[in-house]
Amino acid sequence: MKKIFYMIGLMAAAIFSSCEKDLPLYSDSQARLNFYYKDNRVSDSLVSYSFSYHGSVQEDTIWFEVLTMGFPADYDRAFELEQVDGDAVAGTHYVSFDDATIKEKFFKVKANAVSAKVPVVVLRDASLKEKQVKLVVKIKDNGIFAPGYDETNYKIVRITDRLSKPDAWDGRMDYYFDPYGSVKHQFMIDVTGEMWDDDYINSFIDDFGYVSYLKSKLRVALEEENARRAAQGLDPLAEADGTPVSFGVW
Repeated sequence: MKKIFYMIGLMAAAIFSSCEKDLPLYSDSQARLNFYYKDNRVSDSLVSYSFSYHGSVQEDTIWFEVLTMGFPADYDRAFELEQVDGDAVAGTHYVSFDDATIKEKFFKVKANAVSAKVPVVVLRDASLKEKQVKLVVKIKDNGIFAPGYDETNYKIVRITDRLSKPDAWDGRMDYYFDPYGSVKHQFMIDVTGEMWDDDYINSFIDDFGYVSYLKSKLRVALEEENARRAAQGLDPLAEADGTPVSFGVW
C-alpha cells in the first residue's frame, strides 16, 4: 500500500511540475497604457463636446480613464499624452498637455494603482462659433509607460460652440424624428428642456413608448409654433437651407 501511495505521489508531482512549466510567464518589463473602452466598442474612441449646451462656461473638462498593462508599482508613475492629429490648437481650443497645472496633478498612475482619470480641458474660443475642431489624443512613450494596443490607444475629441449632430443620432433617430438639422435641434431643446446630446438620446432610444411621447409633444409644439409664425406673416420653421422642420407623419 505504501508503494501505491508513493507512486501516486510521484505522478502527482510530475503532473504539477509539467503544468507549472507550461504556465505562460509575463516577461515584458515595459509598463504600458491604454484608454478605457467600455465593452471595447470602437465608438468609445469618439467624444463630441459643444459649448452651446453649457451657458456661459468658458472652459470645461472631459475625463478619460487610462488602464495599465504590466505589474503595479509601489510608487507614483508619470505618463504623457500627445496630440497626433486634428486641427485643434493647444492654448486656443484646449489646455496643452504640457501645462504644469494639469500634468503634475493628474498625469500619473498612483502607487499600487492600475488606472487613472485624466482630463482634457477644452476652451471656448470664438472660432468655435464658426467651426468644429478635432483633437486626436494618444498615449506618448515617456520611458515609463509606452502605448498599449493600437485600437485602444487613442481618443478623438470634437469641439465646437455650435449645435452639431450628436453621434447617437443614427438611422433610428432619422426614422422617429426625421433627418437632423440644427434649427430642429434647438427647437427640440427649447420644447423639452433636454440637451438632445448623446447621453440623452441613448437614455431613451430603446423605449418606444417614451419615443412616441416625445414625438407627439414635439409635433404639437411645432404646429403651435408654425401657427404663431403664420399669424405674423412668417414662413413655417425651417433650416437655413429652407428645409422645413418636421417630425414625421405617425
